[in-house]
Order: sequence, then structure tokens, then C-alpha cells
Amino acid sequence: MYCSTSSRKGLEQFKWNMSDHPAYSTDLAQSDFHFFLELKTWLGGQTFQEKEELQSNFKAHLTSLAATFFEEGVGYLAYRYDKCLNLHGDYVEK
Repeated sequence: MYCSTSSRKGLEQFKWNMSDHPAYSTDLAQSDFHFFLELKTWLGGQTFQEKEELQSNFKAHLTSLAATFFEEGVGYLAYRYDKCLNLHGDYVEK
């Protein structure tokens, strides 16, 4: 189990279980497989002259994304966590 001593004590105090998988896995990070894929697609082929132009366009794009986009991402993350737990951490298809 990868966590700090104080985190481990808190988990024990509340009798919460922690899955035994790496502390950070790109396959289980919501931003890596959902949000950044969307961002990569949106950015494709665009150029920006100024940092401020990029920032304002990025904010506008985030605002334009429907709430369902984020709900779907979280839902898919739950599916991937469940798969990881059911396969005891060996969730990468070979």
C-alpha cells in the first residue's frame, strides 16, 4: 500500500480499505484518459500568438463542454477502478 503514515492511520481509524495498486497510474487517472484526450483533440492544428489568446480560448472551450462530458469521464473512471480491483491490479490487457 502506497500512502503516508498519517493517511494510513486515518484509513485504519475509519476502518476504510485501500486498494493495493500503484499510487499513480495513468490508466486510472481521470484527467489522463478523458480530459487530456479531449484537450489534445481540441488543440490539434491550432496556433496561438499570445499566451492570453490561448488562455481565453481554453477557458471558452472548457465552458462549452457539457456537464455530461465530465459525468461520462467520472463514470468511465469508476468502471476502470472496478476492473482494476476485480483483477487484483492486473487490469492491463496483454
